[in-house]
Amino acid sequence: MTGLLPTENQWNLLQEFGLSSWFVGMWIEGDDKEELARLLRVDPRSRLECGFAEAMTRHMLSMDDQIIWMGPHAPGWTHVLWLSAFHTTAEAKALSSGGRRLLTVFYNGGLGELDHLYLYQDGALVNEIDPPYTGGASVSVPEYEIYAEGLELDLDMSSTQELHSLLCMAGRITGRFLDREWFSSNRDLYQIPRDAWSTA
Repeated sequence: MTGLLPTENQWNLLQEFGLSSWFVGMWIEGDDKEELARLLRVDPRSRLECGFAEAMTRHMLSMDDQIIWMGPHAPGWTHVLWLSAFHTTAEAKALSSGGRRLLTVFYNGGLGELDHLYLYQDGALVNEIDPPYTGGASVSVPEYEIYAEGLELDLDMSSTQELHSLLCMAGRITGRFLDREWFSSNRDLYQIPRDAWSTA
């Protein structure tokens, strides 16, 4: 998938499904969602298998805890969508332990803020791996350069256009872009108690 593009604009999909004001996505290498949930210190009693619409509704009812919706993304990858709050560096490092790779993207539509596409591996932050700017330096982690072909950023781009490029980069690396089937699937909704990481 190094040079492929999604059939639908990734930003347009986020807009359509109500994620235009807040998107925190995390792609974790591995298929064992129970282990990943444990590493995230979820409340196991809070687990609810549900669709995206119900997940969005339920997260509005519990604003004190972190609410995540997680499940299979592509073979060898699990996705975590943070519906409320934002993951910490400690959580990202824990999820990438054992040699796993982890990608994360954060967008705050209310402020028009877009963070980098970050790569973690084996319990540590490696670097950001954004596509390069046209005429600028290459991807900061050289082995990911092949995934940036045709996704070059431009200083005149809006933050939402850049977000589309970052999501395309993540999709190429993991083997799947965001799509309608992704949004229509059932996944596990969990609460992460707000004090779960107070000792991290």
